[in-house]
Amino acid sequence: MHATRKSNWTLPLATQMVQHRSTVSRAGLCKLYWVLVMLIIHSAQLSMEGRAQTQPQTSGIIQTTASLLALTPEQAKRGLPVRIRGVVTWQVPLSLIIQDHTAGIWVYLEKPAELSQGDEVEVVGHVSEGLFSPVVYGHTIHRLGRTTLPKPRDVTFKQLSTGEMDCQFVSVTGLVRSAGVGYGESRLHLPSLRIAMKDGVIDTILPAEDASGVDKLIGAVVRVDAAATAIKNENRQIIAPQISVDGMHNITVLRPPPPDLFAQHLMRLSNVMQYRSGTDYWHSVRVAGIVTYYIPGESLYLEDQGQALFVKTRQVDRINPGDRVEVVGYPASHDSGPILEDAIFRGTGSGKPPQPTQVSVSDLSTGKLNNVLVSVTGTLLRRVREPSSYVLLLQDKTDILLAELNQTGASDPLHDLREGSNVVISGISILEVEGTWNYGVDSAHVVRCKLLIRSPSDVKAIGPPTWWTIQHMLYVSAFLGILVIAFLTQVVRGRIEQWRLKAMHKERERLANEIHDTLAQSFAGIGFQLQAIHKEIPNEMSSLRRQVNLARDLVRHSHKEARRSIEQLDSGLLEKENLLSSLTASARSMVKGGSVKVIATSTGSPRPIPLRIANGLVRIGREAIANAVRHADPSTLSILLHYESASVRLTIQDDGIGFVKSGDLLGFGLRGMRNRAADISAILEIDSQPKHGTRVVATVLLPAEATMASSLKHTFKYFSERTFYANEEPQSNSDTDR
Repeated sequence: MHATRKSNWTLPLATQMVQHRSTVSRAGLCKLYWVLVMLIIHSAQLSMEGRAQTQPQTSGIIQTTASLLALTPEQAKRGLPVRIRGVVTWQVPLSLIIQDHTAGIWVYLEKPAELSQGDEVEVVGHVSEGLFSPVVYGHTIHRLGRTTLPKPRDVTFKQLSTGEMDCQFVSVTGLVRSAGVGYGESRLHLPSLRIAMKDGVIDTILPAEDASGVDKLIGAVVRVDAAATAIKNENRQIIAPQISVDGMHNITVLRPPPPDLFAQHLMRLSNVMQYRSGTDYWHSVRVAGIVTYYIPGESLYLEDQGQALFVKTRQVDRINPGDRVEVVGYPASHDSGPILEDAIFRGTGSGKPPQPTQVSVSDLSTGKLNNVLVSVTGTLLRRVREPSSYVLLLQDKTDILLAELNQTGASDPLHDLREGSNVVISGISILEVEGTWNYGVDSAHVVRCKLLIRSPSDVKAIGPPTWWTIQHMLYVSAFLGILVIAFLTQVVRGRIEQWRLKAMHKERERLANEIHDTLAQSFAGIGFQLQAIHKEIPNEMSSLRRQVNLARDLVRHSHKEARRSIEQLDSGLLEKENLLSSLTASARSMVKGGSVKVIATSTGSPRPIPLRIANGLVRIGREAIANAVRHADPSTLSILLHYESASVRLTIQDDGIGFVKSGDLLGFGLRGMRNRAADISAILEIDSQPKHGTRVVATVLLPAEATMASSLKHTFKYFSERTFYANEEPQSNSDTDR
């Protein structure tokens, strides 16, 4: 401004001198020339100083706040040295705002300083990027004396919302809509005013000692001289502008408040923002109703004649649900209907706590019960604890409702509430709308309802929990799944066993056919040839006849053994008769025509024997019977088949001559019985004494029958063992430890 006045004065002076050039002497012209040169140099210096005030200084000591504010965050992080002088426009114990002839800036102090608004100070420190704009960390601060405050700049809400006026001394004019307790920069609850400017509403923060006087300004038109500040987030973004006032002395009342704020016309809750109701978003209205829920310093809910209204207020007067109050506030737009903001209230009478209206979830979805105190009966599906609330999921027939209790603390007020219980939940019906909700037009993306639970006493259990909870249904589903898997596994194993046995039987049948077609027929052919040779031998060659007869007997015996091997390889034998019948038939065929008596007995409860085990026992039994018939010369041969719960025992006993056990009984027949016993995991016992006969016992375990009872038993045992041992610490074995 100074430089502009100089240059404007210089131009007319030069013009005047040129016009009178003819009357001026040569010496005067030289003097005038040097005057013009000095004026041009001085103007250039002023211009350079003005540019320096608005451009960042990246080296040396920064001495103007405008140079500090022009730094980028990256430049401010360098911590450049600062020495600035200015006047204090706002202060708290460890922070203050000072303003020099260029701008204002926030200063953090290392220790408290006894300063007040209007003090001239010098701060020495370094610059930092700050939470929103650059700040100064002051190492030392010196009070130089008192001085006048800078002239505040008249600003609009739009200018404040840009953040460009941060820390500048400004002047705001508007109507005080409400007063109460706000959240200040010092992280303490401080008194505040909400001032409606021409283009927006702004919060004004005052010192704590002015709390008693702020409510007297409601309804007044004021001018406030204060430092502009802002609420920021962690990303250095402005959330809302505000102004910080040093005290009530910075507030000038331009128009006093009305004598009685509650003197205006009283209207019904349902008339707010209705057609031709005379209400708008710029003028206050007065309503009355019964309090259903109240959060001091935050909000309250009113009901009157079946209608409800949500009210935002900073007032902290003591009122209870059931009290009747009058409210004066400003209508505001909300996603599900109009509300009142910046409201004040006064009690007009006390009453009993209001009773909620019994409704269903489908009734709430209509939107006609918004903000009404209601109660809903249903089944509690889930109970979830969140950081600052408890969420209940309620099912009413086929509808689902979310109920929320806003409460913090270590204790759980709903710990006795079990999922699956029948409950009654009371609370405020809240509609949440995404998008624009235009009645009669499907324009909103989502319209959902929830209950705002006022206290834990609003939740009451009226019936025990049903067993069919989600958790139990998951358990049952898992249990049934295990049974199905076990059943399918058993079926697949049975099918695999059948395929294996079928392949084995097919291979045995092939071997039987091979023996029949080759070995047995060869023995028959050899016998026929020996018979022919026997006929051709003369009678006088008796020794040769005896040798041929011996050869014929050997061939006949070998043929008989080959036929017996074919019978043993017959895969269809056990499919036609059971194990005991097969062994009895084999024994009687072997002793046919002799004096050996065969006794067959079965004890215990007969049960199916897998084909593989039955085949193995048949082979062992036939070999034992054959050995007794051929070598023991018995008079009685006993076959005993005993069934137990999990095993079967086959006993072949004779009363023959017996034998003396020696070595490992490595005879071919006995070794074959041992191999067959090993194949079916059977225990083979052979007991024999001379003249007391021989007893062969084969014991084999049978697989458990796959019944439903056994499957349930094994499954229950499996889960009970894992449930019991899941959270137990393993116990150390003292012997092992030693």
